Amino acid sequence: MKIAITKGSLLIPPTYFAVQHAARLAGEFDFSVFAGTTEITDAAALGAVDVIDALDDVAPVTRRLSIRQREKLSAALPLILRRRITAWHPDLIHQHFGYASIPAVRAARDTGAPLFVTVHGGDAFSMLKPMSSRSLAGRPALARMQRHVSAAYTSAQKILAVSEYIADIAIEGGADPSRITVHYQGVDTDWFTPAEREAHEMPRLLFVGRMVETKGVRDLIEASQQASKREPHTLEFIGGGPMVESARQLAASSPHIRVHGAQPRDVVREHMQQADALVLPTRVNNGAREAAGLVLVEAQACGTPVIAYDSGGTSEMMDEGKTGILTVEGDIPGLGDALAEFLALPEATRDQMRRDARNFAVTARSLDESCRQLASLYKERS
Repeated sequence: MKIAITKGSLLIPPTYFAVQHAARLAGEFDFSVFAGTTEITDAAALGAVDVIDALDDVAPVTRRLSIRQREKLSAALPLILRRRITAWHPDLIHQHFGYASIPAVRAARDTGAPLFVTVHGGDAFSMLKPMSSRSLAGRPALARMQRHVSAAYTSAQKILAVSEYIADIAIEGGADPSRITVHYQGVDTDWFTPAEREAHEMPRLLFVGRMVETKGVRDLIEASQQASKREPHTLEFIGGGPMVESARQLAASSPHIRVHGAQPRDVVREHMQQADALVLPTRVNNGAREAAGLVLVEAQACGTPVIAYDSGGTSEMMDEGKTGILTVEGDIPGLGDALAEFLALPEATRDQMRRDARNFAVTARSLDESCRQLASLYKERS
């Protein structure tokens, strides 16, 4: 069975999810990944799966451009990607994200292949945004995005949502409930694993994610400063983004807080393995909330409990009370209390949470389980 995995642009890192199922199921299905343009600096993530960069085919000279320039160019030339998908004669087309989906939608019509579309969050939320929420200059982009997502909803035989929360958002935005299935993306629990824990003087808290306001960076710094007066600890931030320098300035008076910036994937894993808890205080962003929060599952796969705002699909990525703690979104004093209360737990209790976290990730949110579910869905449509 030939399955075309399609996406507007493919950047690895960070979008490992776009290829991880294909790489794991390559012995069971014949996959090719098609993208308008690509930037892949971790080729090992692809396994044996072929990746076709449509823009390279017609204009390899564009490699001299930045990835953002290439993305704009490929978006303006959707026929190229459509033709490449169609020429491969797939038995099924699986598009990631409702936006940038027109090449896949039209290739499905050309070939008669069933179309699956995975909605990840921003694409589903785009259908709920009124034009009045954008400036005049921004309205054409929103209109284009909504056309793509609407076409994906209309054409897809199966719409896969990354959480129950996003499934509900998609339905609110016009998706047919009878065609929606929740498909948790899963994490590689053979790679994200516990390791021998190093001895350290104080407990370690960790944030991993994009350093932006909506990820709650400022909230976490303030909450940690409050909690440190009750329970001494260290807090480390890992991730790139516009708030890296401002976070360093905010934390300048708090020597227990360290801002590392972006780090390689294996370094991120090492930090997860050694942390006592990972904290993700994501806040609402222009009406949109956390779609799923896979970083929570990655941490739990490493045997690390989690603390998070109860935002969007976050609660689906943990077993509240056993593998972590949820707090009210935007309640900074409440977050500070949660940090202090977790740090004050007896070591035996935290050890049990570590075991429960690993078990939850392996049994409920692993890549293996996600692949089994996806393979079953593929076979139903073959």
